[in-house]
Amino acid sequence: MPDTTPTWRPVEDDVVQGRQRLIFVNEHDSCSLTTLAVYADGVVEWPWETTDFDGLRTAFADGTLTLTPPEDARVIVNGTAAGTARLESWLTPELLIADLSDEVDRLNDRPDSSGRCRDALAAYAAEPSPANLEIVRQRYHAVPEHRRIFMLGDMDQNDVPVRILLAEVGETIPARSEGATLTVTPEVRERALDYFRRSEAGVAREQARRVADGPETTVPLVVGGTVYPSGWPDPAGLEVLQTDYPAAVTHGGREYASVMHAYWALSAADAGRHDRIAAASRGLDARTLGEEAPRRPGWPAARLGVMAALLREKFERHPAMAATLLGTGDARLLYDDWASKYWSSSGANWLGRLLEVVRSELATREW
Repeated sequence: MPDTTPTWRPVEDDVVQGRQRLIFVNEHDSCSLTTLAVYADGVVEWPWETTDFDGLRTAFADGTLTLTPPEDARVIVNGTAAGTARLESWLTPELLIADLSDEVDRLNDRPDSSGRCRDALAAYAAEPSPANLEIVRQRYHAVPEHRRIFMLGDMDQNDVPVRILLAEVGETIPARSEGATLTVTPEVRERALDYFRRSEAGVAREQARRVADGPETTVPLVVGGTVYPSGWPDPAGLEVLQTDYPAAVTHGGREYASVMHAYWALSAADAGRHDRIAAASRGLDARTLGEEAPRRPGWPAARLGVMAALLREKFERHPAMAATLLGTGDARLLYDDWASKYWSSSGANWLGRLLEVVRSELATREW
């Protein structure tokens, strides 16, 4: 396999994406080639073991895991081969862990160590102060060493422009070509700075082209997840966006007290359970009853469409609530639902995403 390949693991009603790569695990007097997986939530797994990055460091330190089996160890590639072999690794455990940390950043749509260094370089090119240069130095050295030549995405230059900026004037550094050297002069430093200024300008032009119709990312806004034992606020604000907020909806000719009542009643496999859920005094009570009921056949495939239909009905039927939803503008809506990673922003955020879709549909009606 390449450096890493996609993987995933189920968590409640959702899946958490991950990446996996090969590693050796020590088993008595042999080393077996197996897969090491890291997931977006920071969980690390290998066969029969689930831990985190601290546990991974411990496994390398005590010899449970290794990148290079001892010379006298029996090496096993399950289902393929076994025997002794002399292997060498260009990685160390800390470099591997740094690689996997970058994977977690990318799985969460965050800048990885290379991205953070590029951001610092852009800031330094715009304002070449000693403080900004020190940030570049720290972030450059935080990039796994074997990844540094790739961090600029420019194989004509590798990471030479960065090393020029980090060197002292008069210092000689390795150049791009093997065996070649480069002496850093003020003119060389200025060309390196100009390289990053031009690169940043090119990125800005490309960004403007890609987002000509609006921003790619927006400010997040958390909604949902609040319980009011003594009754809902009056007047209510963003609370009206919650599925358990009392706002009657109709589905299939039947009226329900809230989206939550309707959703869980419709999920039930038999009519008796349906009616008891629909008659619950609160939306949260409806969910409690619904969670205990057998689910109707095909529900996992249908539930997203059912929820979308219920949300459309709610905001079409209640214009004031629709105005509150429209008032969130283009904010990314993160729905807080402690009971389900499928619906919540702690997982797939499907409720937040559906609210954004309904909001967009409402906005087009004003055209």
